Amino acid sequence: MTAPDPKSAWRQYVARQRQQPNPEFDMRTAIAGSMTVEPLEPYLGAHLLSKKFKPRINVGPFNQLRQICNDHQAVLGSGDFNAIALLWRVEDLFPEMLAHCLDTPAAVGDLLREVKGLVDSVARLRKSFKGTLIISTPPYPSMPGFELLDIGQASSGMAVFNAISQFWTQHIAQLERVRLLDLHGLLLNAGMSNAHDVRKWQLYRQPYTESFWQDIGRALGRMIAAEKLTSKKCVVLDLDNTLWGGIVGEDRLEGIQLGDDFPGKAYRDFQRHLLYLKSKGVLLAVASKNNPDDAYEVFDKHDAMVLSRKDIAVFEIHWESKVESIKRVAKKLNIGLDAIVFVDDNPKEIGEVTDRLPDVSCVTVPEELAYLPGLLAETDFFDLAEVTDEDRRRTEMMAADNIRQQTQETMSEDEFRKSLNLKIDVFAAQKQHLARVTQLINKTNQFNLTTLRRTQDEVEALVVSKDALVVGMDIKDKYGDYGLVGVSILKKENKTCVIDTLLMSCRVLGRGAEETFIAKLAEAAKTLDCDEMRGRYISTAKNAMVKDLYQRFNFIHDSQTDEWVLKLSEAPKTPKHIEAVLVLESTPIGRQAG
Repeated sequence: MTAPDPKSAWRQYVARQRQQPNPEFDMRTAIAGSMTVEPLEPYLGAHLLSKKFKPRINVGPFNQLRQICNDHQAVLGSGDFNAIALLWRVEDLFPEMLAHCLDTPAAVGDLLREVKGLVDSVARLRKSFKGTLIISTPPYPSMPGFELLDIGQASSGMAVFNAISQFWTQHIAQLERVRLLDLHGLLLNAGMSNAHDVRKWQLYRQPYTESFWQDIGRALGRMIAAEKLTSKKCVVLDLDNTLWGGIVGEDRLEGIQLGDDFPGKAYRDFQRHLLYLKSKGVLLAVASKNNPDDAYEVFDKHDAMVLSRKDIAVFEIHWESKVESIKRVAKKLNIGLDAIVFVDDNPKEIGEVTDRLPDVSCVTVPEELAYLPGLLAETDFFDLAEVTDEDRRRTEMMAADNIRQQTQETMSEDEFRKSLNLKIDVFAAQKQHLARVTQLINKTNQFNLTTLRRTQDEVEALVVSKDALVVGMDIKDKYGDYGLVGVSILKKENKTCVIDTLLMSCRVLGRGAEETFIAKLAEAAKTLDCDEMRGRYISTAKNAMVKDLYQRFNFIHDSQTDEWVLKLSEAPKTPKHIEAVLVLESTPIGRQAG
């Protein structure tokens, strides 16, 4: 049975929701444009459905962007939107001025002032709307004087468009938390002639073909989903005929295909994309059936290698199965199998991993090697709402973890803990922490008491709320900085401090960080004039490891509310081997070493 097409899937979903007396939605989105955007709804909705959301989409009226920016609830409805997306074209909003710029280049300045007015309108919407705000870049105009096949286009229409596009992008970048949907880039990818439907534009003010609306829906859906979903964390790579052409054990170092000529260039460009993924925080690992010395020689000595040994977080090079290699990679990196993408040229290896490790996403090297460099670029495996400093330093931090593990094997657990010189800062989250805090909230599954997900805008609203306290935890030891690895959201209810969210990265567990975090949260609760803390454990398929966490740290179970209660006078203390600081304002509230 074939899967229904996107429009059919959306219609069926909407029909089911209408039959429900009180339908539940977890992703409420509004879309509007300077053109008619109704055709976008089913494609955006279908993509969000594919990501397991329960979406509701409101479509705004034709060409009322300024009205929406001035009072979005009056125009779009009073729904509590998670996201608003606005699409616009220069030729829709300023057609006469745009045409005038072709004859009078000095008129571009007048047009840019009008564009600045639209920027200011978006700024007003940003202040009044707390959800995810997405606005498009202007696509290349579709109107007389902007025909791409005109031989003078580069110095006329193209020059005008470039001025507008650059102006818009620079000014929108100055606004906080406004995401840009690259509508112009999508248009380039699809091609002007394939994207435009002149008949529908004339009849319905719908400028695009169905296939291009689908492109927009997928791109917009990816942006919205990235605010709440966890991206893949690691690419596990085969070597022979994946990172280079040929078999190094047979062809030797000088015989493999890797360089500036095809097919070696395809492998080299693929490595360049992997290095780009690493810069976004994606870990790279190797799982290869090979002689380790032969494989390492390529990394160390081949002039055309883009990747080096230090770019690889884990090497699994031996003659055992790829399944066991991938399991060990997951264990060493302390990540779930569902966070891994496996790339191999051998269909048998791909098949075995798919059968035995169904949570792993498998990708086969294409037979046509020209498509290899874009193999992972065309997926949504690694969609991130924002790249944090912790992302950029992830491979470096994993290298420090490996040193820790090697040291731990040489001494007792107590000796090892004392030797680390752990320093833990627990602090009220500020503006600069929002991206990382949001990322942890949305991607932490195992050490997470409630697994409540939130967008960055929702987190910011809690940060500035008088009734909530968003707390972060940063950890350092003598080997390096773990970064921001713990988050809690506390809400005051009378004399009780409710733990809405409590989570930590699994990389720091078992060294006293859990006890320290709860001890400092108790101190924070005292500053809120509370007598007790209350927390709830909401069971999921992945968080069984924290089922007894509250019990371990002196919380008492309240069977009536199914909550765990801690009298602040009975809160745990920071372990003696840890130096910990709590900062809720600009100065520390307490320092404890011992």
